[in-house]
Amino acid sequence: MVRINLTAYFLMIVALATGAAHSQADSATTKQERPKVGLVLSGGGARGAAHLGVLKVLEENRIPIDAIAGTSFGALVGGLYASGYSADELTEILNTLDWQEALSTTAPRKDRSFRRKQDDDGFLIKFRVGIKEGKLKLPSGLVNPNNLRLLLRELSTGAADVRDFDNLAIPFRAVATNLETGKAVVLGKGDLASAMVASMAVPALFPPVELNDQILVDGGVANNIPIDVARAMGVDIVIVVDISTPLKKRDDLESFTSVINQLSLIMTNANAAAQMATLRDSDIVIRPQVNDIGLVEFERTGDAVPLGAVAARAAEGKLSALALPDAAWRMHLASRTLEANTDQVIDFVRINNTSALSDEAIRARVSQTTGEPLDAQQLSHDLTRLHGLQLFEEVGYRKVKDDDLTGIEVRARGKDYGNTQLRFGLAMQDNFDGESGFQLAFGLNQLALNSRGGEFAARATIGDQLGLFTEIYQPLDFNDRFYVFANADVTELNQNISANDGTDALLGQARVTGATFQLGAGRNFGVWGTLRAGLQRNYSRIRGRIGLPRDVIVKVDSSRFVAEFEIDTLDNPRFPHEGLGFEIGYGNDLSLLGGDGQVDNLQVGFYKPFSWGDNTLGINFLAATTFNGTPDETDLISLGGFTNLTAFAPGQLSGNHGGVLSAVYYRKVGGGLGYLAQTPLYVGATLETGNVWNDTSDISLGDLKWSSSLFVGADTLIGPIYLGGGIGSRGEAAAFLFIGQLF
Repeated sequence: MVRINLTAYFLMIVALATGAAHSQADSATTKQERPKVGLVLSGGGARGAAHLGVLKVLEENRIPIDAIAGTSFGALVGGLYASGYSADELTEILNTLDWQEALSTTAPRKDRSFRRKQDDDGFLIKFRVGIKEGKLKLPSGLVNPNNLRLLLRELSTGAADVRDFDNLAIPFRAVATNLETGKAVVLGKGDLASAMVASMAVPALFPPVELNDQILVDGGVANNIPIDVARAMGVDIVIVVDISTPLKKRDDLESFTSVINQLSLIMTNANAAAQMATLRDSDIVIRPQVNDIGLVEFERTGDAVPLGAVAARAAEGKLSALALPDAAWRMHLASRTLEANTDQVIDFVRINNTSALSDEAIRARVSQTTGEPLDAQQLSHDLTRLHGLQLFEEVGYRKVKDDDLTGIEVRARGKDYGNTQLRFGLAMQDNFDGESGFQLAFGLNQLALNSRGGEFAARATIGDQLGLFTEIYQPLDFNDRFYVFANADVTELNQNISANDGTDALLGQARVTGATFQLGAGRNFGVWGTLRAGLQRNYSRIRGRIGLPRDVIVKVDSSRFVAEFEIDTLDNPRFPHEGLGFEIGYGNDLSLLGGDGQVDNLQVGFYKPFSWGDNTLGINFLAATTFNGTPDETDLISLGGFTNLTAFAPGQLSGNHGGVLSAVYYRKVGGGLGYLAQTPLYVGATLETGNVWNDTSDISLGDLKWSSSLFVGADTLIGPIYLGGGIGSRGEAAAFLFIGQLF
């Protein structure tokens, strides 16, 4: 990583003491006489990882680099290399980088607040629509680059004090495009991480970056191969690494998106051709063969590195003319130093906040203390979690000077499209046996009602299940550890009634209408769990629908104490690969306020995935019981449907006691990462066992039902899609199609 001047001094002593071929004077003369070499790194999306393979070969051949100009991914590689990393160090970083997290629209799910994780329930359409000043507002890009910016700032901590890129270990320039004028913008001063992000802000993928009073997007739009920028830095020879995308042929222009991409390539390649026309005989061009790697296939960046090395080795004949003698090369490496003030004490933390959340609430989430050196890794982690509140367009930091004091300025910029958000949900199911259903949901979230982060939420559901839910949520402290809430929930749904004679025959179906009002309080444990408890008042009406008297209405009013503890560290609510989901809930009927119920409920559920490579095995468990009274249709546990005894229809099995244990296996077989419109595709299977019983005396392991299934799945923008079929141990069979998540 970044080397300190003591290392440089040591290398110079070693070079002199080992009987190098050239004296110090000779080396100085050689350095003056040799041509200055500039490295030009083009843009090209995920293919840009090939630049690392080229850098590795340049180092192996002792080729000095005196200046770097980069565009897009070339700016990312060039900026980090210029800050003091070696090619091997950057390759190691690349191999361990989680692109899913780096390019996620929001903070990785494991780092979101527990409140935001709960938003996933029933709303698996990933996009949110904002309302600001009475108008609907859409995000200006598919991906918010905040995670990437924090990552780059953490990686470039050694250059945190550098404001002039000429003072990096290697002078550096990043190229972006002014969105208003369409002209190239050369970034040579300011914050290195912000310059790299601005240079690779692909239009529509990333939102434009506001920097130096300009609105900037990907530099490839205006200058994808910035040869002129390198020459302006005073170099004599340029080494150009061109990984730009060739134009598509007629047979490949068959879709709307392919035509749009082609128009973008025509513009990009035109400016690249103009730059390439300025090459001289002494310049060197390296073109890695990476055309089979897609622009956004970042999970394949590891494949691009060796392709870059192959192309560079093919040019070793011309490169050898630029090689330094061994001693001179060590001297050159020694000069590539950047003093990193990693031990510098932080004297103050300043909050620059334009959001509705208070400065105190932001500071409470930043653990950096004064009087201690900057902990860049922890600060990046804290700000990632702050971004997980989904109240900010950007959360970042920079080192600042105030007289003789050194501090950190945390910047928290509120959402461009406001804190009022619309959500949409969709769910459909069909068993290919004449039974189908659907649900649509519409939700509104008003975030940051006050400086401590109070919220109002509302959701309406139509379809097989009708519902209306509203809630007020109010943190009691600035760090959202303790909170109070009040909600109201009105639902109407069908409840199957099954025989209790082992045949599971469907006796009928009841229509259950309920209204629940709850007041409670809770305690959040970081972002991984919550404990809440409160009082509920329930009003239920049960009437016959199929096979039961329709003119008989049973009224059940109850008052209940409820408590729930929940853990959620899953990385994905649809196809989890790591983490844990756990929930235990308890309800106790009270005579308070005239409640006439005398039933206690207890339910436990968890899901734990185990992954290796593209494979995941998940263990799913659900159990519930009622006791201390006579339960009614509102207290029943229902089984059936995908992963809950798939061979049975959803809700086909119901009883006072029951549970299911499932093993769910799925393997990713296609598609890309889930941060874009690339759809991950899966094939999988389940093995399930469980049952329901009305009386505790009937519970027996010998009475368990078994089911298995095969399915294909896709993690789409509108939620998960599952298509498959299940078969039971007694000949039960069911086919299914699920789109979205039932609420």
